Amino acid sequence: MKCVPEMYRPSFTIAPKWLIGSTIAIPIAAFLPNTQLLSILVPQFGLIESLTMIITKFKVGHAWLAIFALSILLILLVFAATKKAATWIHVCAIFILITIMAAIGYAGHAGSMAGVEGSVYDFIHLVAVSVWLGILVMVSYFSTDAKNWEAFLKWFSPTALVAFTAVGLSGVLMLEVIVPKYVTSWTSTYGQFMLMKHVLLLPLAIIILGNALLVRLNLNKPFFEPRTWVKVELGLLTVILLLTAIFSEQQPPNFTVEAISPVFEWLYRDSVAIGMQAYFQMTGIGLMFFLFTALFIGLTIVSYIKHAPTIVSIAMACAIGICFYMGFMSIVFFK
Repeated sequence: MKCVPEMYRPSFTIAPKWLIGSTIAIPIAAFLPNTQLLSILVPQFGLIESLTMIITKFKVGHAWLAIFALSILLILLVFAATKKAATWIHVCAIFILITIMAAIGYAGHAGSMAGVEGSVYDFIHLVAVSVWLGILVMVSYFSTDAKNWEAFLKWFSPTALVAFTAVGLSGVLMLEVIVPKYVTSWTSTYGQFMLMKHVLLLPLAIIILGNALLVRLNLNKPFFEPRTWVKVELGLLTVILLLTAIFSEQQPPNFTVEAISPVFEWLYRDSVAIGMQAYFQMTGIGLMFFLFTALFIGLTIVSYIKHAPTIVSIAMACAIGICFYMGFMSIVFFK
């Protein structure tokens, strides 16, 4: 955002402690997925030898070592930026962050299962989310005013659309690599959280449309605060990230039914045995839930047009996600 001219964005201030703190958090957060592997190795080899093995012999360790080194460089650049706000420093910081994302993609599930191709999909997914979410965080919580909002939306709206498309396409491609039997995977904990994430993309798309079009129509109206609606989009994205964090630490399911998720077992009353495959069959209950989904989409649009309280739009978005989820769960069967 520092590389964007001030006439094309709201003004914002961000304390150095936030930048330094989040930079320090990168290698710590990046190491957390290794704790599961560490818990397996420590009883056999001890803590120090296990850490050495992870860093020297495992793909995730190699990636973390690169992330750690790059994070040190990034901290130095952040300190330099607090002393002198030069554009070249911000450009270098962006380059380092992108390299860190490439290292994370290298060690991800998709990269482990499909090599370079999977790592590229993971990398694109992470970059798109980071650009989109990062800008939303800046304008939602660190902007000091709503000036230049129309100029901001002119470039951010297409940016968000490109990011949304990139996230969707790379997500589908990673899905083919990690979970080729997507619907069958719904029986697992991994698949259930992944389905919840995917159904939330529908209300997210509606909110993006509202922020891109309807908010722009209300910019010149008195007492209208556009940052409130951006916070709604950011909040839903945060929930999606939380769901992603939960299922990405689970073991991806194989091609057939294995361990049954408690959530799936609670909602799906018929018996499901190992080796069964999923298929769709429309039911009256499923059709009802999909009709409710369409109804709540319409109500969400009306809530934007009628300037309803923010909580109303949030409630409508939640209702869209729940009905869409229940619709799919009502039409899936196994044989």
